[in-house]
This record gives sequence, C-alpha cells and structure tokens, in this order.
Amino acid sequence: MHEPSPKHHVATTLNYWDDPGDGSCPTPIFIGRRSVTNKRPHRAHGFVVTDIAGDEDKYSLDTHGFQYCQHESYEKEFTDEQAIRSVYYEECQNLLKEVTGARRVHIFNHKVRRGPTQWHHLGVNGGNLASRGPVTRTHVDQSYVGAELRLRREFPDPKEAEELLKQRYQIINIWRPIATILKDPIAVADANSVPDSDLVGAEMVEDDFRGESWVVRHNPDHRWHFKYRMTPQDVLLIKCFDSDTSLARRALHSAFEDPAFRDEVSRQSIEGKQVPVWSMRTINYDLLLSQDPAEVEKVVKACLEEGYFQLDLDGIDGRRTLEDRQEVLKLMHRFFEAPLEAKNEYGLIDSHLGYEPVGSRTGAFGAGTKDGYEMLKVSRDEIQQGSPRVPSPIKNSGDLHILEQSIGSCNTITKVILSALSTGMGLTGGERFEKSHRNDRPSTTTLSMMHYLPAEVTGQDKIGHQKHTDISSLTLLFSDEWGLQIRPPGECGAREMGFVAPKPGCAFVHVGDSLRFASGMKFQSCIHRVVPFNPSEHRYSIAYFLRAEDDTMFTDSEGRYVTAKDWHDEKFKAFTDPPMWQAMAPRSMILGGMKEDGADDREDLVECLVEYYFQCVT
Repeated sequence: MHEPSPKHHVATTLNYWDDPGDGSCPTPIFIGRRSVTNKRPHRAHGFVVTDIAGDEDKYSLDTHGFQYCQHESYEKEFTDEQAIRSVYYEECQNLLKEVTGARRVHIFNHKVRRGPTQWHHLGVNGGNLASRGPVTRTHVDQSYVGAELRLRREFPDPKEAEELLKQRYQIINIWRPIATILKDPIAVADANSVPDSDLVGAEMVEDDFRGESWVVRHNPDHRWHFKYRMTPQDVLLIKCFDSDTSLARRALHSAFEDPAFRDEVSRQSIEGKQVPVWSMRTINYDLLLSQDPAEVEKVVKACLEEGYFQLDLDGIDGRRTLEDRQEVLKLMHRFFEAPLEAKNEYGLIDSHLGYEPVGSRTGAFGAGTKDGYEMLKVSRDEIQQGSPRVPSPIKNSGDLHILEQSIGSCNTITKVILSALSTGMGLTGGERFEKSHRNDRPSTTTLSMMHYLPAEVTGQDKIGHQKHTDISSLTLLFSDEWGLQIRPPGECGAREMGFVAPKPGCAFVHVGDSLRFASGMKFQSCIHRVVPFNPSEHRYSIAYFLRAEDDTMFTDSEGRYVTAKDWHDEKFKAFTDPPMWQAMAPRSMILGGMKEDGADDREDLVECLVEYYFQCVT
C-alpha cells in the first residue's frame, strides 16, 4: 500500500492591514505603466499554513473559495506575449468552462511574476513592475463593489453590462507556477473562516480605472492552506468574487515565507540582465547582547560561512541606534547640501578623517569609471578631541553631539558582536577579539557618511563604489535604498555579484579583512560593491568601520606579518590608486585574499520564483 507523503505544514507570518482604528479608509494603491506604489501599513501575524497536498479534492471553489486542479499547458516559458494571448488564453477559457460549467469566459488581465520578494522597494521611478514578484500581503483582488466596477469596465455597453449583472458571474484567478515553487509559495484562506466584517474596501487606481479590492483585518480564526511543491501542472483557482450569495464568495490569498527555504535565491530582471538577489541570515541583537547560545552559534556560523549578515535592531536594546541613525541622516542632508568649498574645508585630513568628493576612487565597473559618491568621515578618536576637525557646516554642539551618540552606539553594537564571536570560537583571555579593540587605544575606527548622487549630476562615468572587501574588523552599514551587491564566498555564487534587500529595522554587518586575519582565515570577508538600483535617485548610507588598534599584529593573506595600521594605510592607497596600479597590487589588497573565481563550470541551479495568473469573468 502506498504511504502518503508527510505533510509540510508551515509556521510563518502573514501580513494584514494595520487598521488605525479611526475609521479612515486604507491608502489607495497606484498602478502605472511601469510602477506600483503601495504605502498601506501592514503588520505581521503568526499562523500555521496547512499543507493540503494529497487532499486537494476536499476543497472546491463553491465550498471553500479555491480549488486545485491538474492541467498541462502547451506554454512553458511565458515570455512571448503573443503566444500567451493566443494559446494560453484559450487553454484557460476551456479549463474554466470545464471546472465551473460556465457558458462564457472573458479573460481581462494577466501578470507574470519573476521578481524578488521585496520587489515593491526596487524604486518607483526605476519601474518596479519590470521586477514584479510575490505579493506578501493578505488581500482579495476585487471587493463586492469592485467586482461590479470591473465588469462594467470590461463590458462598456451599459445594456450588456446590466444583463450580465442579472445573471450569476464570478471573477476567478488562475494561478500557475512556471517552475516548482519552494520559496514564497501562495496561501489561500478558507472562505468559511473569513466573515465579511474582516474585509475593508480599498481603492486601487490603475491608469484611468478606479477599482476596489479588499484589505483584511487580522483574525486568528482565519484558516490558511497551501499545496507544498506546486509544479507547472498544478493550477490553483482562486475565487475573487461570486454573485451567488449562497456559496463561498471570495478567498483571501497571499504569498508567504517558508523558513525552510528562506535562503533560496530569487531573481529579478534589471535592464535585460538577470541579476540575483542574495539572501542574508538575520541575527537578533537583543539575543546576542544576552549571549543567547543559539544566537551566538548563528552569528559564528554566518561569519564562518558567508562573512555577512543582517542585524535586527528593532528591539528595546537596538532601537536607540536606529533613532541615532535618523538624526545622522538629517545631519547628512544638511551637510551634503552645503557648497563644495564648505564641505571641503579641511579636505581629506587622513585616510579615516575628512571629506572626499565624487570621483576620488575607482567606480563600480572598474577601469574607465570613477566612484559616484561623496563621503564625510569622522573618526572615533577625533570626535573625542576638544575641538574635532570637522567642516564648519556641522561644527556645532548639536551636530557634534549627534555624531558622538551615533559613534558610541555603533561602537557598542560591534563590540557585542566581537564578544559573541570570541565566545562562540572558544577564545579566552588575550586571544579574545575585543582585546585588540580597546576604546583607549589609537585606531582608525571611523563613521563614514556617503551620498551617492544621481547619474544626471555625476555623469555616466561616475557610478557606485568599486568591488572590494573592507579593511575593518566589522562594518555596521545602514541604508534604506537598494544598491548593495555582494558576492557569496565559495563555488555557489563565485561568478556573480547580486543585490541584497534592505530590511526595515536592520543593519548590514560585514566581516572585514582584519577580523578574517585575526581568525586565522577561518572567517570569510564580504566581497561587495555598490551599484545604485535607480540611477536617478539620491542614495545615502552610513557605515561604522570598527578597526583593530593600530599596533595589533596579524598575518595577512599574503603571509606577511603586519600591523593593523600598516594594513589600513596600504589598502587605502590601493583604493585610491588608478585601476592599472590596483591590478599590480597583491591580491589581498582589494579583495583581502578572498577567492573570486568559481571552481566549477556548472550552470547555476536556482529555484525559479515565479507565478503566473489570469483574472477571468465567468
């Protein structure tokens, strides 16, 4: 007798509309030709999504609001619009007639989703629709009012529309994966578990059409389901509306994160080139501060295997740093708007102190390009002086206090990470990493504030920030805008730089050369660069570079026994050297000795994170 496969139920979170409770309407969504703007507040709530694989026949459109069925399509790639409209539309019409018994099917829309989970944040001006990805917010595409608005839109003849409204009609999504889905699968809620009182009409503006969808108030009684490992032969029918009030009338749906596949690679299309979006582990700062053994183990593993992670600071112990960061951003805006002569009052006093104008270093794409950012650096040692050397636009007690607060909080956070790494690596006494990062000893530790200018200001030859590893022991990096690209170590990602998504309430953390050397090359250094995703936008980032005491000794990747200060000065010179000279420098200079070339020539095997669905009136 055939044993049924074990169920893959998933404990996860689903995002519900964050109702302000004042009776105000949800913020409208605006869908243009190239971009979607969705600023509705949502809040995550915990649920267990039930795997119904093997039990699909127990659920139907009329009883639960959704239905799974098997259907082989002639279309496989869904890249040819003409083939989609001529071949696949007809297949869908026939499928719906067979399943529902409808006499007439009118297909009015289709969407192909191939982008990353965070596609909404890819830049409205840059056209985020080109990278459309999963929708991770609970919703129904049409409200009861919106269904009639849509019908009248599709059938503009008033007489025909009135006749159709007298009959039963439904709006159904046909959702099909283009490849087997593991990351960000789709969940549907049993219509019987969702009362109408949980649904709130929300305006959706698409070009010249104003429609209405449902957003959803959280209710722990909602019952969520999905089918594990959906294949291209698995079609999910999702009812958005049914005029028959005696049957299931609508089904909530949303993509969700399966933690088992959190680190699968998603891909997005950027100007015709496929660029991966690499995932990062997330470490909880509050737990790390408490030396939680499991969290210590996680951060050690992240440094041993990748050399980077995201640090969740959205707790009581990290929130102050996030507030400090906001004040620094305001300071940065004031400073970078000042005239060049005021910003460059002292010039670059030292490699870790002063102002660098745009074009001081090699750009993101090597020879022939210069960097596209200006930078102000304030060292930890300098800010403690009686009269620190900072340019006059921010040399006042208020701004100096902001800088001091931010440097202090960043220093504490990076020291907590160092302490956890020492503990996790079993280091004691003078071997512990923090022993070479004492506050009362000179170092090149600095807070760097970077402003990436729009391409129309800098010119096309000044772009981003060149590929490198950091000089520091640890880098704590804050940026809301996309642009950071990393190259994962080892064979899996060695050939390709890819974006990482900014996460609210989090900072990026990179292991730098000095900590890699201090660990005896056990830790990885993070190879990264910056390529602003939207060249027309201003991009701001704040980086705290925690560096070892100047006289700390370690063996670098070229086998030389050097001080931390010597390493810093040599590498900084390499950063500012022309590309030809950089190429002649030891490999450990720019990339810290990290291996860049892949060891195999196999094609990348990546999970295709796509969905394909149609909306139809039957």
